Amino acid sequence: MSRPYTPGGRFSSDWETNEIHDAITKDLTNPVGTTIDWYVWKPHNDADATSTQIDPIYDVGSITYDGSGGRKWLEPVKIPVIRAVLGQGSTNMVQQGFYNSDRLHLTIDHDVIIDLIPEMLYKLDPLNSESPDPLNRDRIVWKSQVYRALKNNYAGIINERYTLLTFDCQQIMPEELVNDPQFQYYAG
Repeated sequence: MSRPYTPGGRFSSDWETNEIHDAITKDLTNPVGTTIDWYVWKPHNDADATSTQIDPIYDVGSITYDGSGGRKWLEPVKIPVIRAVLGQGSTNMVQQGFYNSDRLHLTIDHDVIIDLIPEMLYKLDPLNSESPDPLNRDRIVWKSQVYRALKNNYAGIINERYTLLTFDCQQIMPEELVNDPQFQYYAG
């Protein structure tokens, strides 16, 4: 006779979730996944930030005559990605000519990204009132293209524990990177 009021099964949901994370790494991330370089933005007034110089009005990097300055990010963190889906941008006619930027959809193991970038817990908090778009200033490099994360979603929750994160990203065009010294390689 079953007891529907009592949780059944041999294993706890925490054990199952840990096994899911192990399986994601063993079966998906390592054999068929890819990697990205995630550059975490640290505001210029942060105590451990790099020396960022930004224009107070236009929020762009201010590069001095000696080539220093500009916006700066922390060193990149290599993140294993379960699945990356590239969407070729549609070509729009604008005043300057044709403009085409790609979209990137990433699926990442929640525990992996939190372990590698601990401040991501704060950035993913929907109740973050200090900054409504904390991920927007981070930069993601994949296949020699630079992206910014526009939207994130939790794709799997087991017993109040997250398993997967998805990020929708927009390509940053090379001409938008000219004032960012760390991304000069991609600006050309």
